[in-house]
Amino acid sequence: MANALITGASSGIGLSTARRLIDRGHRVFLLSYDEPELLAACAPLGERAVPVLCDLTLAEEVDTLWSRLEGQHGPIDILINNAGIGHQAPVSETDMATMRRLFEVNFFAAASLCHQAMVAMSSRRRGHILNLTSAAARRSLPGIGAYGASKAALHALTQSLRLEADGSGVVISEVLPISVSTPFFARAGYRPRGVIQTPEQVAEQILRCLDQGLAERTTHWPTALGFALDALFPNWVARLLAWRYRRPGALSD
Repeated sequence: MANALITGASSGIGLSTARRLIDRGHRVFLLSYDEPELLAACAPLGERAVPVLCDLTLAEEVDTLWSRLEGQHGPIDILINNAGIGHQAPVSETDMATMRRLFEVNFFAAASLCHQAMVAMSSRRRGHILNLTSAAARRSLPGIGAYGASKAALHALTQSLRLEADGSGVVISEVLPISVSTPFFARAGYRPRGVIQTPEQVAEQILRCLDQGLAERTTHWPTALGFALDALFPNWVARLLAWRYRRPGALSD
């Protein structure tokens, strides 16, 4: 039985992934800042679900989390950095307090846990770190510049960490979802557009990465194709997107 820590696990992708791991016999530490929601999520999952209350905006809580959990429960073999917050506004209308809060949760908390996990796991020469970023980490769009930037930072960190972890016994994976039907968008104050996936679809890709040791998975193959075109023809894609979002009502349709 492995121990797994999932951040942002009281709903959505995190909770769906926790259910799957518990069904496999793992003990899962479900982390959230929302105590009532967290306890309600854990209640039907049985004794293998362990609620962990933590505010990821507070570095003093995050930076000692790993040692506290391992001291109480033993080695943690899987870290899934899933927690994230969003914000919809042009960059010119996003104040720096909001920008910093997004980075605190979406990047700095995840980076701290990656650091803590890597130190512990590499000493044991086993473990798996999986970061949930976003399709916006590869190509951010109008109105989500702050969110996209925070996820792009985590994407870059994940790429470096993967190479640094080579030969250490620690596997580093990344899943880049498109829009997912979770409470995330309501909390961020905007409505997703286009294809919307379910938390279960993303959890399936997470489990695939854990099972197969995959480096990276995008949850929607047309988006993955778009990434390839963007890499090959960035100027053409930039002109196409500029035309797309220049049309009247493009940001609201």
